[in-house]
Amino acid sequence: MATKIFKLPQFIAEVILPKEYEATNVVVAGGRAPRASWLQEVAHNKKVYCADKGVEICLEADVIPLELYGDGDSAPKELYEKAKDLGVAVKSYPAEKDDTDLQLLLENLPSGDVICTGVWGGRFDHLYSNVFSLLAHKEKNQGQVILADDKEAMLLMNAGEAVKICLQEKVKALSLLPLCEESKVTLKNVRWELEEASLKLLHPYAISNIPDKEFTCECIAGKIGLYLCFVE
Repeated sequence: MATKIFKLPQFIAEVILPKEYEATNVVVAGGRAPRASWLQEVAHNKKVYCADKGVEICLEADVIPLELYGDGDSAPKELYEKAKDLGVAVKSYPAEKDDTDLQLLLENLPSGDVICTGVWGGRFDHLYSNVFSLLAHKEKNQGQVILADDKEAMLLMNAGEAVKICLQEKVKALSLLPLCEESKVTLKNVRWELEEASLKLLHPYAISNIPDKEFTCECIAGKIGLYLCFVE
């Protein structure tokens, strides 16, 4: 097991994982754009990859990705051309394909932990696909995957993983979302603590908890999403 520190503007997470990667890749999808300053801070000294409309989010924040994956159905063609002029490696695909642009990106992403932004907001079907595509990537690579922007964040956790979180901003709610048929968790330093509690996919009750500035969570069995919603 390995311990790794992830620092985002809203929180610092000390995560226990089966293995540790030196690299943390930043992936930008085409959903709600994070605040430009947030993306600049998170992307600093990291390799950035984007999926289709994610290139618009990157360029508007003056963040230059290494690679762009997509079919061009969401981002204007001129942004693809601008990305090429800036030295971005563009991986183009036909619009009529089975995999989503994010799935194609993840299939080709170098080894490393992942902070994925541009996944919140917009259509539920897109969010659903993004969450489980990133969970599949985590299953394959055994690293940490965090879905985040300046308003919401979710850490994906598998059995045997634990996290200590130190909040830097005020939280509106903390929820534990089961991502398989049944999971078991322990949650400490919150208003409603859990001790080896069972969370079932068809009965997601561990919603809208209130954490202390520092709290811990352990995924004992199954798979969960530790979700944080921040006060605007």
